[in-house]
Amino acid sequence: MRIKRQTGFTLIELLVVTTLSVILMLASSVLFMTFLVGKGKINSLQLIKNEGDYALSKMEFLIRNAIDISDCELGMTELTIKSLDGQDTRFFIEEDAGSRKIASNSGIYLTSGSVDLATNADGQYLQVDCYESDDQRSKYVNLSFILRKGVPGVDLSRDIVEQEFSTGVAVRSF
Repeated sequence: MRIKRQTGFTLIELLVVTTLSVILMLASSVLFMTFLVGKGKINSLQLIKNEGDYALSKMEFLIRNAIDISDCELGMTELTIKSLDGQDTRFFIEEDAGSRKIASNSGIYLTSGSVDLATNADGQYLQVDCYESDDQRSKYVNLSFILRKGVPGVDLSRDIVEQEFSTGVAVRSF
């Protein structure tokens, strides 16, 4: 009499393989989600950096080449300069559809609606400090603002990105 040998897998073998497969799938999905969250944060950081650098460079250029600055004081929230063409250019905060942007009276937004301005420790969105030299022949301007991507209380804290931008500019005396 021949004994038939059974072929196939035992229940224990199937459970071990299934368990290992589930563990591998969970590990790979966690890595994938971590990659996606990290990529989103990197994209947000890059967007904020580009917009902040653009706004600073435009303001620095115009201030550096200005003829004069109106109302040179500490703790201002906007700045008005007299350009080489004799026109006044004003930098200020404009609120549009719930987001705040740095704007100028020339119709140009220096930041977009993709990012928002956050308040600094003094509760200001744009802080402008203007100093005059002792002989009142030259002026120096400090600008600072904070850009944010994400809304606190709405977005997860891991999705909120902020960066502070500041610069100092000496006005050339033309």
